[in-house]
Amino acid sequence: MSIKLLKDTVSDDDLGQVKTSLRLEPDMENDDVLLKMLIKAARRDIIGQVGERIDDFFDDNEVFNAAVILEVSHLYNHRSATSEQQTYEVPMALYSLINSMKDDYRYRIAKMDGWLDGDSSDNADADKNNENAAVSGQNEHHSEEGGENNG
Repeated sequence: MSIKLLKDTVSDDDLGQVKTSLRLEPDMENDDVLLKMLIKAARRDIIGQVGERIDDFFDDNEVFNAAVILEVSHLYNHRSATSEQQTYEVPMALYSLINSMKDDYRYRIAKMDGWLDGDSSDNADADKNNENAAVSGQNEHHSEEGGENNG
């Protein structure tokens, strides 16, 4: 599903998953409009934090789905947070889920942009050359020290 569709539509299955997580009866339709609005808001928030360059990144993404459900649950359960005395922080797990998606997203972007397409043998050769230079430098340093002590 494209990012635009994720932001603008909510399937009955997605609504059902959220209702199940909130332990709401499936046939209880009083809050369906509110829940659909919260699902779209949560998706927009999470997509905005992760990125929008990879259109299919969020398709069948269980971490994304879990983050949406977690954020919707929080928003739904604290929707009357108009009190001046008490505020409700977003669950820490939400940040963890979003950060794991960001890592995966950045990896896929780097791969798309060719940052990770380099031939591994070139990298291995460069690493080997660096190691050889370091060993050679150490050997020269030790031989200089040895020469001074013998003289």
